[in-house]
Amino acid sequence: MAEMTPDQLELLLELQATDSRLRRIEHQLDDLPEQQQLDASIERVAALGREYDDVRVELDRAAAGQRQLEREIDVLTQRRDAERTRLYSGAVANAREMKAVEAEIETTVRRIDEHEELLLEVLETVEELQGRADGLAATQAAERELVATRTEARDRAAKELIAEQAELGAVREAEARDLPDELLARYEQAAKRAGGTGVGKLVGNACSACRIELSMADVGQLYAGPPLTTCPQCRRLLVVPA
Repeated sequence: MAEMTPDQLELLLELQATDSRLRRIEHQLDDLPEQQQLDASIERVAALGREYDDVRVELDRAAAGQRQLEREIDVLTQRRDAERTRLYSGAVANAREMKAVEAEIETTVRRIDEHEELLLEVLETVEELQGRADGLAATQAAERELVATRTEARDRAAKELIAEQAELGAVREAEARDLPDELLARYEQAAKRAGGTGVGKLVGNACSACRIELSMADVGQLYAGPPLTTCPQCRRLLVVPA
């Protein structure tokens, strides 16, 4: 491989800086705070929906019990009224039969009272469940509005990063185009092998890529060698300044 010019080596380091910025943008897009807030709101809406559905099941069950009690009270009331009509119409003349009718009326009135007490309890339950359902529905509606707001915030944040990403992508294309093919291939292979950072620069007695300090002997050998070599520690490409 032909010896690299200082300008090419500087361009190689600029390419690495561009790639590092692009990689940071990728991480930012994958870990947007706005996305995390949006995810939390979406989960909140789902949780409220599940809770609302559970309350609605209880409410429907209670409402069915209410209707059943109201029907039974209606039947008992009709029975009581019919027996009272019989009793006071003169249709019952026999004393024993009259006592039986009175007993039936008393039993029916007692059952009506019992049913009405139960109905009051059920009505209280229905009212409480309806209040919970309405509250959950209102809270869920508010959270849905927050989802819409946070979606817009996420989209704005992502749009800015994507725009920056596109600009840097164009810069990277230009930088890569101006590098020799063999050097670009070596850099990209090293970057792939090392998780994105393919080249560092000798700064003092350390590689800027791995930040590991080298021995004075290693540093001396590096300065005595070519301007582009590999780091003795991380095996990435290493630019040695003149």
